[in-house]
Amino acid sequence: MNNLIKKKILIIILLFFLLSLPFSIATDIKFEKYTRLNPAVVQISLEESNTLGIIIENDFSILEINEDFIIVFSTSEDLRWLEENNLNPEILYEDYSEMMGWKNNPELLDDFHTYSELTAELQDIESTYPSIAKLYDLGSSVQGRTIWGLKITNNPEDEENEAEVRICGCHHGNELMSVELPLMLAWYLVDNYAIDSYIQNLVDNREIWIIPLVNPDGREMTTRYNANGVDLNRDYGYLWGAEGQSPAPFSQPETKVIRNHALDNNFVLSLSFHTSGDIVNYIWNYKGEPVEDNDLVVELSEQYGSHNSYWVVEGYDWYQTRGDTNDFSYGCRGDIDWTIEVQNSDIPQAWNYNRDAMLEIIDAADMGLQGIITDMDTGLPVAATIWVEEAFWPCFTDPKIGDFHKPLLPGTYNIIIRANGYQEQNHQVVIYEDAQTYLNVSLNSEDNFYAEQVTLCSFYDPYGYPNNFQNNPTEAVSALGPPDGICASLGKGGYIVLDMGEIGKIIDHQDSIDFEIYEGDGSDDSYEVYVSSNWTGPWIGFGLATGTAEFDLNDISIEEARFIKIVDDNDGNAQEQNPGVDIDAVQHIIPFVNTPPLKPEINGIKTGKSGVEYEFTFKATDNESDKVYYYIVWDDGYLEPWIGPYDSGELVTISHKWSNNGEYIIKAKAKDIYDQESPWSEFVVTMPRDKVMFTFIPNLFYNHSFLFKIFRLLFQK
Repeated sequence: MNNLIKKKILIIILLFFLLSLPFSIATDIKFEKYTRLNPAVVQISLEESNTLGIIIENDFSILEINEDFIIVFSTSEDLRWLEENNLNPEILYEDYSEMMGWKNNPELLDDFHTYSELTAELQDIESTYPSIAKLYDLGSSVQGRTIWGLKITNNPEDEENEAEVRICGCHHGNELMSVELPLMLAWYLVDNYAIDSYIQNLVDNREIWIIPLVNPDGREMTTRYNANGVDLNRDYGYLWGAEGQSPAPFSQPETKVIRNHALDNNFVLSLSFHTSGDIVNYIWNYKGEPVEDNDLVVELSEQYGSHNSYWVVEGYDWYQTRGDTNDFSYGCRGDIDWTIEVQNSDIPQAWNYNRDAMLEIIDAADMGLQGIITDMDTGLPVAATIWVEEAFWPCFTDPKIGDFHKPLLPGTYNIIIRANGYQEQNHQVVIYEDAQTYLNVSLNSEDNFYAEQVTLCSFYDPYGYPNNFQNNPTEAVSALGPPDGICASLGKGGYIVLDMGEIGKIIDHQDSIDFEIYEGDGSDDSYEVYVSSNWTGPWIGFGLATGTAEFDLNDISIEEARFIKIVDDNDGNAQEQNPGVDIDAVQHIIPFVNTPPLKPEINGIKTGKSGVEYEFTFKATDNESDKVYYYIVWDDGYLEPWIGPYDSGELVTISHKWSNNGEYIIKAKAKDIYDQESPWSEFVVTMPRDKVMFTFIPNLFYNHSFLFKIFRLLFQK
C-alpha cells in the first residue's frame, strides 16, 4: 500500500514536470536570442506619463523618442522586465541588423568600412598626402585594437598657433554611418586642398583631428557597446550618472583615450556622429539649463541644421543622458561639442546633408578671440585659463605654444586671465563680425596657486526623471580659481576631482599647511578629502573636514599631490537649495619665505668741518625686492628712526652736520615691510679740519683719484 502511494506521487510529480517543460522551453526560446550583442528593437507606448522616466532610469539604450512612443534596444532580460512591469513592449525587429536591412541584404554592409578597411583607408590618406595628413595611434580598445587619430593641417607633425577641431565617429559600434562621415570628410579635405582655396585656408589655419572609430571592438561585433558591455557615451566623467552599465567615470580604455587626447589638444569646436535620426543635439545633455555660451551654441547649431533641416534641440530636451562626450568636452575642457544624429543608410545622401555643415563648424573655430599667453621675464608660453565674464566658462591655453582660441559673437567682453604662479590680469576686448580679435598677454610671476581644471564630477540629484538638478543650478567650474563666493554644490553624497595642474601641484612644506579648501554658502558642511598624484588614484584620505579647512600632506605621509577629490559626507537634506558641500576654491599654500635686506652701503666725506652740513648716501638691497626703511644714528645724539619706505636698491641721500669737533661713527641698518632687519653698517667721519692743508690734500686725492696717480708718478725714483 505504501509503495503504491509512493509510485502515484512520483507519477504526479513527473506529470507536473512534463506539463511545465514545454512552457519553460518556449519561454526560453522566446527570449534567449536577444542578447546584449544582438538585442531586439522594441517600441513602447508613452501613453502613460511616467513611462519615459521609467525607461530612462532603468538604463535602456534609446534609438528614437517622439510624443507617442519610444524605441529602445532590448535584451531578453529587458523584455521580461518590461512585460513584468506591464509596459507592453512591441518587438519591431528581431535585431538591429534586420531593422537596418543588413540581415536579409548583407551586401548593404559592403558599403560600410570594417575596422581593417578603415585602417587601410587612413594609412592611404597619410601616405598619399604626407604634407597635410599624419596618422596617430591614440591608444587601444579593450581587445587591443588601435584607436586612430588623423591630423589634417599644413604642418601635421608640429604644434602651431591654430584653432583645433575634433570630429569623432562610432562611440556605438552598430552606428555604421557615424564612421563614414568623418572618413569622407578626411578624404574631401585632402583631395581638395590643392584645388579649392576655401579648403586650403581651413587646412592651413586649423588643426583638424578626425577620429572615425572610437569603439573598434563594438564595430567588429556590430554592437552598441564596447567589449566590456559598456555604453561608451555614458562613461565620460562630467556629471557621470552610472548609466549604460558604466561602473565608474572613464572606466573604459576607449573613453580614457578620448579624454587624454582632449587634454593634449585644446579643441575649440567638436562634432560626435551617431545614428539614427536627423538631429543637431547641443549641450547640455544632463540638465535643461542653458550653457554659459548658449547664444553662440544655439546660433552655430541652427547654422548646422540649416543645411539639412535637422531638428535642432538641446540634448536634455530630447532626452537626458549623463556621462556623455558632449558634456565632458564642454564641462571639463571648454570645447563646444555636438552630437549629430544621422541616417544609417545611403552614404552619399548622408554626406550631402552634412558636408557643408561640417565645413562651417571647422571654419567657425577661428571666430572671436585668440592670443598667446607668455611669461613676462622669459617669454615662454604659460598654461593659463581664459575666462569671459559675459560667458563665464574657461578655455585653456596650449602649454606648448601658449595660444588660446575662444569663439565669441560680436560684442564687448571683459576677459580674465589666470595662471598658477602668475598675477591675474583683466582686459576688455571688442569682437567684430567676420574678423578675429587678438589678445597677447605677458604675465608677471606671483605665488598664486589654485585648482585649474575639473577632472570629473558627479552631483547627486534626488529627483526622478527628468533629473534637471532644479534645486542645484551650480556649476563644477565654480570650484576653480581663487575664492569668490561662487560655489560648486556637490549634492548629497556627490563628489568632484580637481586638477591643480603641473605648476600648482601641492608640495609638502615642512612644518607648514600645504593646501586649503574654501567651503561656503553661509553654513559649514562636512566632506571627505582625498589626494593623489594621478587622477585615477590611488587615493589617500585625510578623513572628514567641516567648513573651510587647512591640510598638511605630512599628516598622511606623502610628499606631493596634483589631484584633490572632495566627497560630500552624504548627510543633510538632498532636496534643499544647493545641497551638499559647497566648494568655492582649493588653494595650494606656499609658505612665506622672507629674508632681511642686505647690510646698507654708506658713502660720503670722511673728514669735514663742524657746523657744515654734508650729504651721505645709503643703499640697501632686499632679496625679495620689498621696500625698505632705514634707521640711522649720527653719533651726536641725533638719529633718523625708520625713515622710508624706499625701493630696494634705491640710492637715498640724507644730510647732517655736527656741531662739535671729534670722530663720529655713523651707523645704519635697514628693514623690509615685514620688519626683518639687516645688520648694522658703520662709516667713520672726523671733525674738524684742524690743518687745512693736511686735510685738503687727502680729500683732494679721495675725490680725484687720477691726481693721486699723477702725484705718485712724479715722486717715483
